[in-house]
Amino acid sequence: MPKRDLYRILGVSAQAAPGDIKRAYRRIAFNVHPDVGKRPDEERFREVHEAYEILSDPDRRRSYDVETPIRRRPLAAEPLRSRAPVTVLDDFLTLRPSIEELLDQISQNFFGYREKSGGQLRRLGMEAVLDTEEARFGCRVPFRVPCYARCRACGGTGEWWGLCADCYGRGIIQSTRELTLEFPPGTRDGERFELGLESVGISNLLLEVRVSVV
Repeated sequence: MPKRDLYRILGVSAQAAPGDIKRAYRRIAFNVHPDVGKRPDEERFREVHEAYEILSDPDRRRSYDVETPIRRRPLAAEPLRSRAPVTVLDDFLTLRPSIEELLDQISQNFFGYREKSGGQLRRLGMEAVLDTEEARFGCRVPFRVPCYARCRACGGTGEWWGLCADCYGRGIIQSTRELTLEFPPGTRDGERFELGLESVGISNLLLEVRVSVV
């Protein structure tokens, strides 16, 4: 096992994410490549390539961090990377129940029609597509869930110089709220995760997300 500081060779911290290590390697390697680099340096290129081969492999990196004397201090936990939000109503292919059923179920939480659901907790099924790095190292995925909010035009009264044109006298309008689901490192294809929606005023639905790793 190498005794050199491989992180210093690549110019990254010991907490660097895989993407940061890859970018650092490419930047240096292209510059010192013996054939095409602006500053050819065969020894430096070999050194950088060796560091990248070890640090880009999760198992070899873990062994290096544990066994190399200059790295006896364990790595601090890397913060989970964040993904772009997933809007529930845009996911037509994987959404369960249908959009019409979903909106009806949600409306029961805001318009007092709970008797329609019979008090049963239903599951809002979706699919989250993660790449191999996101599954291996974990990530955060925000979900934009449809809900209702107090109408700003009338302040929730339903009236604004007569019947409020924005909410049609209901006092609330359709909106969206964002909830974040954290997928831990080592997430596997086919795993299912659940997230309660009570924080956005929806008590009769549970977000159930199935992971697909591609």
